[in-house]
Amino acid sequence: MKKFFAISLILFVSMLVCPLAALDLGDFSFENVRRKIAVSLQEDVSEEGVETVSESNIEAPETVKVMASVSGEINEVELREYLIGCVACEMPPTYETEALKAQAVAAYTNLVRLKKTPDASLDGADISDSPSKHQGYFDEATQREKYGDKYGEYRKKLEAAVDAVKGEVITFNGEPIVAAYCAVSTGRTEDAAAIWSGDVPYLKSVNSTADKLSPDCSATVVMSAEQVRQALSADSEIKLGDDPSSWFSEMILSDNKTGAVKSLNIGGKTLSGNAARKLLGLRSPSFTCDYSDGSFTFVTQGYGHLVGMSQYGANYMAQTGSSYKEILLHYYKGVKIEQL
Repeated sequence: MKKFFAISLILFVSMLVCPLAALDLGDFSFENVRRKIAVSLQEDVSEEGVETVSESNIEAPETVKVMASVSGEINEVELREYLIGCVACEMPPTYETEALKAQAVAAYTNLVRLKKTPDASLDGADISDSPSKHQGYFDEATQREKYGDKYGEYRKKLEAAVDAVKGEVITFNGEPIVAAYCAVSTGRTEDAAAIWSGDVPYLKSVNSTADKLSPDCSATVVMSAEQVRQALSADSEIKLGDDPSSWFSEMILSDNKTGAVKSLNIGGKTLSGNAARKLLGLRSPSFTCDYSDGSFTFVTQGYGHLVGMSQYGANYMAQTGSSYKEILLHYYKGVKIEQL
């Protein structure tokens, strides 16, 4: 009987040990298990222009070091929270979800690019919260203040949009792009070469006709000659004479029929239309300038630098059934959307 129990015990132990011996425990961790489960559940992506990077590139949740443009402080923020705050700052939460997704992918793409090639002026931060330098960011407190009673509704919408496109970046020749965007185009976006004097193969002029429907597409600004003189004094190389009617000359427009000013002469100095726009505080580099009775009248078309994705146009595309991928592939030419 003792022999029978001994044999039975050996068999029982063997049944427990043999299955465990068949498992590879060399890389065991809850994180590895989570990753393998995630990969096994990942759906195949069949849409043109979309690729998936292998499991080995999946990383633990990141944090982002954001420099506050006003105070110069550097705050470390969890990646998901940063992207929600960036989309909250850069695009109205009333826009369609597919447009918000496109904005989230653009925002993440810019972050990935900057983390890969850091901006030395940021003293160790990954990105600035300045829309004019990098891209904007609202922390949760600012979102609550801006949205008021709508905070819960808008926050939920932003979270859903960011979560739906987690880890997706826009690439050209395998590198994250400069995912430029503007609020409204003139009905057609502008080629980067016409605005920034440098060719960028994926930032070309494309149709965005619906932008003409935007109430922000056109604006008129009237400034006295003294106000213009004061604004232009920020550039010490501009020398203005006594006759204001002679201050602006030699205006050359873009060939893309956007009305954007490629270059002009102001007080003896040749500037790009975008540089003049910034000096004068105009909405867009697409502008006309008329002088009469001591005042200048500037009429602008579009809102922003006009390059890349039009946010208003993206929302219109979403309203008419386009997905966020279709939106991105329309505004950025020859790119791929990849999953990191």
